[in-house]
Amino acid sequence: DTKEICTSVLYSLADSAGGLAVFAGALELMPIATLDLRMDYLRPASGDQALLAVATCRHLTDEVAFIHCDILSEGNRELLATANATFMRNTQGQQFHAGGRGKERA
Repeated sequence: DTKEICTSVLYSLADSAGGLAVFAGALELMPIATLDLRMDYLRPASGDQALLAVATCRHLTDEVAFIHCDILSEGNRELLATANATFMRNTQGQQFHAGGRGKERA
């Protein structure tokens, strides 16, 4: 009834955008895992406006990526939340390659 977006949607958006920022910062696809994600909510997100996530890889090591993400309301660019996250790189599991070619076990 309030027409506001649940904060868990913002959390998922920040996690997804952060993961993409890891790939962009590393310039390669590899298995990753979210280690920590901290959100600061500044105001409610209106359900009648699109959301925009801007994630930046602040620091990248061989094993860990440090990400900052701002979530904005697209219509008026109002900052709704900020997130800081750490991602583990090169985790064990299936390897995947750009271009959709076969999967290999690590």
